[in-house]
Amino acid sequence: MTRFNSLVRLCCVALLAFAVVGISLAAVTPEQKKELKDIGADIGKVTSFTSKKKFDEAEAALKEVEDKLEKFVKEASIPETDPALKPIHVQLEKAKAQLGKSSGKGTVSFSKDVAPIIAAKCISCHDDNARGGLRLDTFAGFEKGGGSGALLVPGNAQNSRLMQKLVVPNPQQRMPKMAAALTENEIKAIGTWVVEGAKFDGADKTTELAALSKKPANGPAPKAEVVKATGNETVSFIKDVAPTIVNICGGCHSDAQKRGGLSMATFEKLMQGGDSGRVVVAGSLEGSRLWRLVNADETPVMPAGQARITKKWHGDLKKWIEEGAKFDGPDAKRPLRQIVPTEEQLEAEKLAKLSPEEFAAKRIKDSEAQWKLTFPNGEPRQISSKEFIVMGDASEARLKEVEGWAIDHAKSLRTSFNVKDDLLWKGKLTIFVMKERFGYEEFNNSVHKREVPREVLGHSQVTATMDEAFIALQDIGDAASETSPGMQVSLIEHVTGAFLKRGGGTLPDWVIRGAGLSLAGRGSAGNPYLAALPAQAGAILKEVRIAKPEEVFSNGTFAPGEVGPIGFTLVNFMMSRGGPNNFGQFVRNLQTGDNPEAALKKVYGTDGKTLALAYANSLPAGGVKKAKK
Repeated sequence: MTRFNSLVRLCCVALLAFAVVGISLAAVTPEQKKELKDIGADIGKVTSFTSKKKFDEAEAALKEVEDKLEKFVKEASIPETDPALKPIHVQLEKAKAQLGKSSGKGTVSFSKDVAPIIAAKCISCHDDNARGGLRLDTFAGFEKGGGSGALLVPGNAQNSRLMQKLVVPNPQQRMPKMAAALTENEIKAIGTWVVEGAKFDGADKTTELAALSKKPANGPAPKAEVVKATGNETVSFIKDVAPTIVNICGGCHSDAQKRGGLSMATFEKLMQGGDSGRVVVAGSLEGSRLWRLVNADETPVMPAGQARITKKWHGDLKKWIEEGAKFDGPDAKRPLRQIVPTEEQLEAEKLAKLSPEEFAAKRIKDSEAQWKLTFPNGEPRQISSKEFIVMGDASEARLKEVEGWAIDHAKSLRTSFNVKDDLLWKGKLTIFVMKERFGYEEFNNSVHKREVPREVLGHSQVTATMDEAFIALQDIGDAASETSPGMQVSLIEHVTGAFLKRGGGTLPDWVIRGAGLSLAGRGSAGNPYLAALPAQAGAILKEVRIAKPEEVFSNGTFAPGEVGPIGFTLVNFMMSRGGPNNFGQFVRNLQTGDNPEAALKKVYGTDGKTLALAYANSLPAGGVKKAKK
């Protein structure tokens, strides 16, 4: 079972099936074991009533079970998170999900349970800005979906794109983007709602979720004390205190799950406190319940579960309260998750403070470490210029030749893209040159933990913060053939890729490689490698199974060895349709969050299907092979 499947099945309780009988309950007495076994048998009554469509009886039996379990936990003096209770909780949640799905009522309410989660953690990117063509600020947006298709498959969490994006293991692909993953309870709530049919229980599907999720007030809420920071404080709430509140405390104290009546979703709500009153009292550690709990002065000690705070955060919280618990963010009513800097943003801020000399020294140090990781017993040769660090096991003369080509191409990039920056890459761009194929493959294995196809001769890596900025090349010699572009063309291709990546955003591989090969082709007339690419692209389109023509523009449609021919011909085709300016605008739209379909419509005034068919027909033996039904 893949990690994805296990996560989805974990959060969608209707897919789980665990038995109570036979589970080791070391934390409870024999008498308590018997009592838990009886409660488990009572859960079976709920399932039995549900299967017979006796929903009123099932609901009554369910309420009786929940009351018994609550009484048991209280009398046994064990926490609800005790492992001994997990099988009961799982069996109970499964029975509730089956009851909700069968009765049509559902155990999870979109308005009360799901909408608050989406409003707090998703709308900042999916409102009227419609990142990815997907709006989530109303239920109507859920039904419509986005540029990638339908968001929900009611009754099927595993095939619902919403759930797939929430639990995908890769943090670069997981949503919310550039933020902590949703908690297990939040994912379970959304997953259960999907399994139960993804039903809307509000009055108007166009109502904004933020308004839909508001509950009627039961009397006036306590007034939150919000004191703005002066700038003289030694601890920042937003940078030093809030990240832990968002990533650890927020799992139990959010708008969706107010344990103890406390939500820490915004600074204002944190300062309002919960059922036990205020949890932060400016200037008073003794009066601040939050401090007393994390300082282990009373029980239960927070945070609950396995999460632990760091010594630094413990000290920062103490100092922040002593200095008056002041707020240094833009809006105390705004969700903290939207204003707390991510690790990447904090790293960018740290790097921004480096001088050009300090950044270059860091780049050299990091590059030498990457080389040492690949070749622990070999020291690289290296030369440096204003914009480049060229490092490798080739001769010094060869490295100087590569450096000269890179400098010349940097000038061309500045002219082509009208760049005025003093440096194209902060801290310079490292160019790793491996004289043997074995060395290039070892670099990929050691640095990237991956294998590379034989036809891949180089690659680029540039992060948004410029923490990493390098290209790695196999020295393939200067002679070009149908299978080898020659070293200068390869260098131009990947320096261009590194240049495009400096703009941030997510660009398809075909754009990155295609733009590089297209620029290389300007000064390499007659190069047999480039001349052979159109025929190769035509053959690839005949062989690759593409369900929809517009998938030509999507990332991941083609294998690494196919990206070069497709990218080169596709970029040249788009250049011929609108010129460099239009293609440049298309790239910028992708970098700012548009999907390919949206960017094509804005810049080229047509849809992806029409343009893809025109592109395919422009190739030798062109045509997109249709997928079999």
